[in-house]
Amino acid sequence: MAAKLDPPPLKSPVASMEQFAIDTGLTLPTIRRQVQRGYYPTVKVGRYKLINVIKLAQRCLEEKE
Repeated sequence: MAAKLDPPPLKSPVASMEQFAIDTGLTLPTIRRQVQRGYYPTVKVGRYKLINVIKLAQRCLEEKE
């Protein structure tokens, strides 16, 4: 029987690339390359491109099923 997993509590629904790098333990250049390649869903706010953490969590949960 598979238990439904809830995503962990989030600080914010979006994260800067710098904050996402800190949270994941990856380097900032790695995160920037992965964003450029489209690995993470992003949202543009002004001149900033932020990672949509909510959409990423939903995508991860969908792939698990």
